[in-house]
Amino acid sequence: MSTPPPELRELQRLFYGAIATKDADSIQQLQPQMLSTEHLSFERGLSAYQGSVVGKLSRALEDIYPVCCRLVGVQFFTAMARQYIRRHPSQTPDLGDYGEQLPAFIAQFEPAASLLYLPDVARLEWHWHRIFNSADQPGLDLAALGQVPPDRWPELVLQLPDHSVLMTSPYPVHRIWQANQVDAASNETIDLNEGEVNLFLWRDQYETRIDLPNSAEWQLLQAFASGAPFGEICAQFEHNDEIDVTALLPIWVQRGWITGFTLSLDKNS
Repeated sequence: MSTPPPELRELQRLFYGAIATKDADSIQQLQPQMLSTEHLSFERGLSAYQGSVVGKLSRALEDIYPVCCRLVGVQFFTAMARQYIRRHPSQTPDLGDYGEQLPAFIAQFEPAASLLYLPDVARLEWHWHRIFNSADQPGLDLAALGQVPPDRWPELVLQLPDHSVLMTSPYPVHRIWQANQVDAASNETIDLNEGEVNLFLWRDQYETRIDLPNSAEWQLLQAFASGAPFGEICAQFEHNDEIDVTALLPIWVQRGWITGFTLSLDKNS
């Protein structure tokens, strides 16, 4: 794709500033370059574009964060989304890529300050959205793994599923998320003081999952996520009676938690 000439790039920059952030300087510089008609002034035309862009981005955020929208109500969410859009204009033509900063924005959004769990619910929704829309990934190549000589196993870097996420929250956000699905069967009351939860979000072929690892599994998941070689991980838990790495590994392979590997001293293997 050819690069547009400088004049067009500058016009695009001004138009983007006028539409996305309503930058006064951009609007002032843009006006002489835009044609108006008797029935459509510059101001009305610009307002129509602004409304269209903001409306589409707002609807995209509602699609990505439906639980957050349900928790606070459509009117509140729309008002919050408009504030977010003004501060975080889209940088990509794919609406599925928009909204990554919303959880951090909610954490600083004063009208939502009393909803302490909401930023973490938003984090969960963003991770779910990205994992759900990620590319298909084949399972672990057991034949290739079987070809690794025993003396090189300490060099193995075992990999969790692509795009998987380890997430911790002081609130039971997974239960809040589940209870606010469109097809949720119950109206249970959720105690926000249930305690901290560790969540493993990943894609199991066509199914996006939220698993709750126990303490031993969580520690080992963190070790694998760090990219440490298998030998280092075994040494790390050598004196931990609760974590038997060699016993857990085949279980995790069967479960789908391990989907690939490299050799730390030979990244092309």
